[in-house]
Amino acid sequence: MSLENHLQGILSAYADIFGETESLQALRIFLKAYGEWTDRKKNLAGHLTGSALVWHKPSHSVLRVYHAKLNRWVFSGGGHIDKGELPWQTSARELREETGIEATPLYDATNPVPFVIDAHPIPASVKKNEPAHWHYDLIYLYSVDQKPDIQADPAEISRYHWVDVADVTRKNSPVDLRKQMERYGV
Repeated sequence: MSLENHLQGILSAYADIFGETESLQALRIFLKAYGEWTDRKKNLAGHLTGSALVWHKPSHSVLRVYHAKLNRWVFSGGGHIDKGELPWQTSARELREETGIEATPLYDATNPVPFVIDAHPIPASVKKNEPAHWHYDLIYLYSVDQKPDIQADPAEISRYHWVDVADVTRKNSPVDLRKQMERYGV
């Protein structure tokens, strides 16, 4: 399945669950306006990314990591969607690469609707020769029954901690996790 066809289906399904959020609207505008969604050199306006959110069910907490390059707290594991890859595949790959975690996906494998869609600015990088741009992040929910041993990639993650779901609100996250989990059905 092509990335374009895949996105059409999951974005409609996401809107059915969560409504037309600002980030979803921004992503739709980006997809219509630009091509080369996965080529970082050809599209300087923005990039598609896939990320993971890891939920520890017994303690009702989620893993947060401090992104070394962005200098801020984010959900665990995420990165650019590679050519030929779908967003949910990116989220699983990045989770393994950046944290060493193998977790259980909580999305339907036949219709992998993201748990969160987030649009956020990325500062310019002289080192990468990239101007300021946007990331359109499709975040997928995973669960673990036991808190795993985190094998953080120091180039990506400088520290991490588990945070109670109730403490992740619109003040410190793209979404209020409790509300998002209710709508998602977990």
